[in-house]
Amino acid sequence: MAEIKTKKVTTPKVKVVETKAKTAVVKAIKPAIIEAAKPVIAKYLNKNLKISPRKLRLTANNVKVMDPTTAVTRLKFTNNNAARFMAKAIQDAIASAKNNYSMIPSTMKFVEIRVDEGMKIKRMDKSHGSRFARGIIQKRHSRLSIILSGTIQS
Repeated sequence: MAEIKTKKVTTPKVKVVETKAKTAVVKAIKPAIIEAAKPVIAKYLNKNLKISPRKLRLTANNVKVMDPTTAVTRLKFTNNNAARFMAKAIQDAIASAKNNYSMIPSTMKFVEIRVDEGMKIKRMDKSHGSRFARGIIQKRHSRLSIILSGTIQS
């Protein structure tokens, strides 16, 4: 029987077997197909935060560039009412994305943080009379929506 020698070719995808008669390609080795993890989007919405949208937007614009876990730690040390609201909202968004979509918290990123105007509570203050917007006091509220993207645990 002829002696069989195996020899590796420069490309690792093909294995070549040599015999005295001829050279034949025995099998092509296929690399394991690794599917890229598809990003998943998780949404958080709070329609009624008792803080004015302008104050909340100031902290939201600072937080947008960070990843969510560092944003929460940074906001915990910020002495600001808007930072307290934002930290709680981001923690809720991370927790719901982790539990409902089984996302990995270290891979999460902000897709969008949007602060819109919510309802207004208006009341009359007779002591102001015709000054200060006809004596109407407005208590402004905010709508906060956070959209996170990240990869799923396999």
